[in-house]
Amino acid sequence: MDENHPKKLKKQNNLTYVNNFIAKVNKKLVSVSKISQQKACAALSAVLVNNKLLIKQYSREGISDEIPILRAFIWKILLNYLPEEPKKWEANLIEKRNEYKNYKAFIEGRIQSEIKEKTYKSKDILEQIIKDVYRTNSENPFFYELVDKNNKKSEEELLKIYQQRKNCILKEIDEIYYEDKINENHVEVMKRILFIYTYLRPDISYHQGMNELLAPLYYCLSYDKTYQDESEQNIEADTFWCFYNLMNKVSLSFVSGKNRGLDAKSFIFENCLECVDAEIYNKLVELNIRSEYYCYRWFILLFSQEFEINSILKLWDLIFSNDDFYYYVVYIGIAIMILKKKIIMNGEMVDVMQTLQNLGDINIEELINKTKEINEKYKANLDSFILKTKVIKEK
Repeated sequence: MDENHPKKLKKQNNLTYVNNFIAKVNKKLVSVSKISQQKACAALSAVLVNNKLLIKQYSREGISDEIPILRAFIWKILLNYLPEEPKKWEANLIEKRNEYKNYKAFIEGRIQSEIKEKTYKSKDILEQIIKDVYRTNSENPFFYELVDKNNKKSEEELLKIYQQRKNCILKEIDEIYYEDKINENHVEVMKRILFIYTYLRPDISYHQGMNELLAPLYYCLSYDKTYQDESEQNIEADTFWCFYNLMNKVSLSFVSGKNRGLDAKSFIFENCLECVDAEIYNKLVELNIRSEYYCYRWFILLFSQEFEINSILKLWDLIFSNDDFYYYVVYIGIAIMILKKKIIMNGEMVDVMQTLQNLGDINIEELINKTKEINEKYKANLDSFILKTKVIKEK
């Protein structure tokens, strides 16, 4: 056999969904680099023998952009949407997709009822969601593309529809509930996912920023052309459940009284920064720059507003590979401070604040490598920092 020919993954007995997925990956392996082929085969082999440690290691090392379908698949596992045992995948997907379909039908019925009865109980939440989702990644053409791939509108037409909806003044309730299935774009799908989530989790409801967490998930599960044989309805349902599980891990930052969740994380961050680089810590104290002035957004949104979306996918590979990524983001924050040390040490307050609030010039690979380095060197200290935060939470 030609050594340059990609090694194909083997089919599994009596596992239809698994075999269909393997066939998709094998199809992609033909056109990717040899390194990506080897890593993909190793990752799928780990999945098929239920070795989650190896799956996390693969994600931690960085999932190849050449096989985006594999990233979507790995994220479903790391976010506990797909069970670890492959034989349970198909039944789980059928169950959860049907469950979401029922929620979707119920919500649509509820909305129509509110319109008919003129109660409009959901108006305020929906209005906020619409305003937020149309601000999300607005520079990325994916989000104003139509869900229906058979609707062949030009990019100019798509952008015009998107801008009209983004800039509209929502005066009437019918505008809030407006649905245009023919011209539905991906932002409208995000709107629906967020609204259904608020219905299922009234204890959390909707908060600004949830749209920023949803966007990379939906983009990841949607944008690969390999998914052309997967229905948009299934992609929407899978995205919803991945988002639901992600929120289970980070919701404390949104709902904790008096920002205690964020205060705790900020406390850990400052302690860790002082331990790793006392010079930076002392300089910020001197400039009277408190961590909450810049890091709240980082930690609430998992840095999704700091970098362009393809860089976020790489960063989230690293974040999701850690069991306790609610606190792992602290290390990314420390890495950012070290990469920006020269400006911090030589700048005035305004310069430093502008630098920490605009991180787009940071190379994402450099940031990931620096984060790993810090984590390996200082991980032993994290547990003690977390214990200290319990005092804050209990006050």
